[in-house]
Amino acid sequence: MKVNRIFSACVFGLAVAALTSCSDASDAIESIILNRNLSPINIQAKDVQETSATITWDLSSGADVYEVQFFQDDSLSYGGTYDSQTDAVTPAKTISGVTADDLPLLVEDLVYDTKYTVRVRAITSNDASRISKWHGVYFRTSAQQILNSIKQGDYTDRSVTVSWPEGEEVTTIVVGNVTHQITEEEKAAGKATVTGLEPQTVYTVYLLNNGKQRGNRTFTTLADLEGSIPVSNADELVAAVEAAQDGDAIALIGPKYVIPYSGDDENITAGSLKITKSITLKGVDAANRPIVNGRLEINDGAALTTSLIIYDGEGTSGDQAFNYKTAGVTYGALLIDNCEIKNYTKGVFYLNVASVVESVTFNNCIIHDIPCSGGDMFDSRAGLPKAFNLTNSTVYNSCATRDFIRIDDASSNFSGQPGPIVTVNKCTLYKVGNGNSNRQLIYVRFAGNEVIFKNNLVMEFNNTRGFTNQSSCDPTPELQNNYYYHTVNLISLAEGNTQTVRWFDTDGTNLADNPCPQAEEADFTIDANSPVKSGNAGDPRWIK
Repeated sequence: MKVNRIFSACVFGLAVAALTSCSDASDAIESIILNRNLSPINIQAKDVQETSATITWDLSSGADVYEVQFFQDDSLSYGGTYDSQTDAVTPAKTISGVTADDLPLLVEDLVYDTKYTVRVRAITSNDASRISKWHGVYFRTSAQQILNSIKQGDYTDRSVTVSWPEGEEVTTIVVGNVTHQITEEEKAAGKATVTGLEPQTVYTVYLLNNGKQRGNRTFTTLADLEGSIPVSNADELVAAVEAAQDGDAIALIGPKYVIPYSGDDENITAGSLKITKSITLKGVDAANRPIVNGRLEINDGAALTTSLIIYDGEGTSGDQAFNYKTAGVTYGALLIDNCEIKNYTKGVFYLNVASVVESVTFNNCIIHDIPCSGGDMFDSRAGLPKAFNLTNSTVYNSCATRDFIRIDDASSNFSGQPGPIVTVNKCTLYKVGNGNSNRQLIYVRFAGNEVIFKNNLVMEFNNTRGFTNQSSCDPTPELQNNYYYHTVNLISLAEGNTQTVRWFDTDGTNLADNPCPQAEEADFTIDANSPVKSGNAGDPRWIK
């Protein structure tokens, strides 16, 4: 008990003392006098360039000048040049006598792509005892850009040639995991070639001088040229196709190929390329795809793979881009991958001979401005495509007056053969089949067919027949995870419709808001808030 009373008395005494001191206005603390200046605070490096930076800080009360030091290749460790005579570290740069009028302080003659520590102390000129302690921050100067742009022709499938101003101090080029030591001859010439790269790969080139970056550029190597026949113009392309053997790959390394036309129609300026062997036609530069102005006619059971090419039907006869000509044979697969197809009047694909095609696939393609005047978009009349695949692709402003996918019942020509399997998956369709209300999206009548339509986005479709109104187009396809905006008779029958629509995607999502606000500019990027994005539907290239 005695201890508790003593404790209470002490607390009470302290409280009284506190009240007494605060009640006397003459004892209020108005300033604190320290024995040295406070260190500068809020030091910042602004507008940092390759060889300069602007330094600012908050002024310290009582100080009239400041000293600023810079330590190169340093992060607050203050590691400068050691002087054994003075047993001190000398910074890379010291600026003395800086006043308030000098702020912000522009510091030049720095080294590019270098980490610096800058520290500042406050000084009272007439009293050395009041010098503050140092306070610092670190920053990095910008890398240089003396590396010239990398253009078409500077790179192949496995190498790149880079250039810079002659005689500049450079030591190393780094491309991916390949390091190239620059020779004195290369430095003097301002040019070097780096080999050992991989085909069709995105690389960033770094030009260095003793580890400090003097430039960087990004490029993509060409597709694999190994074993390919390079052609640079239309005459070479025609000759290579005519001389081709099964399995040959022809690489288009030129910018444009207008297929010669030998007829007498003055309105036709581009002819057709006759494919009779199973070959590959490929562009080699994804950033600079070659244009083939003309049509392809496939004969004699040939297979065809083609990629990284723009196929343009401007000035052709108006027939389809890919047209099968020989009857009574079995063709190998047709694979059109990562291509653009445009301006063909009648359609894209045509099989009007009694032949079998192992498969027809359009993958990762952009297809547009195909009016389908006189033919259907993807059209098989007398043949059997065992599989038709349209995947990861965008089709727009096309098929105004005809059917989108048409496979007629030619089963009597192929006794015992199973029907075709048609797959449309992860595609964006915009203004497809809009001009004639008496056409349909999927007109597949071949007996025993199977249709799969899933993960697609369909916009601006006003054909009243919907998917189809044909009783011969049974059975109902597999419909899954599809989205629709401004469409008619695809999800349900529109009020007042007089057509007999055969089936609907009753599980499809009808969108109230436009999922692609820039669709009119052929930009089908999905709005971030659209359910299409979370549903992962449509051409994947537009989901960002």
